[in-house]
Amino acid sequence: MPKLPVSKKRPWIPAKPKHMREVDNASFYNSRRWRNISKTYRKNHPLCVKCEREGIIKASECVDHITPISMGGSMVSTFNLQALCNSCHAKKSAREGFEKRNNVKIYKK
Repeated sequence: MPKLPVSKKRPWIPAKPKHMREVDNASFYNSRRWRNISKTYRKNHPLCVKCEREGIIKASECVDHITPISMGGSMVSTFNLQALCNSCHAKKSAREGFEKRNNVKIYKK
């Protein structure tokens, strides 16, 4: 059976962009196990933790890992989870991404 020719490497296309994740956790976050954990955790913790500290009452919209899985945090331990609204989660994720890319630590309470 004939074979297709092997394509040449194109040096102008980078092998892996720097902004891409080193570890892809998509299979975990799309699993039934995570959906059940997330649903149960949000049922038990209906308010955003960060907004609540500031005196704002806002419903939680997602469950976040306090210590990211990529930094050694536990995937399923409830001690490593917190309920956040989408706004607080986006801010936290952006800060963590910045810290990881630039090897700095931003201290924020």
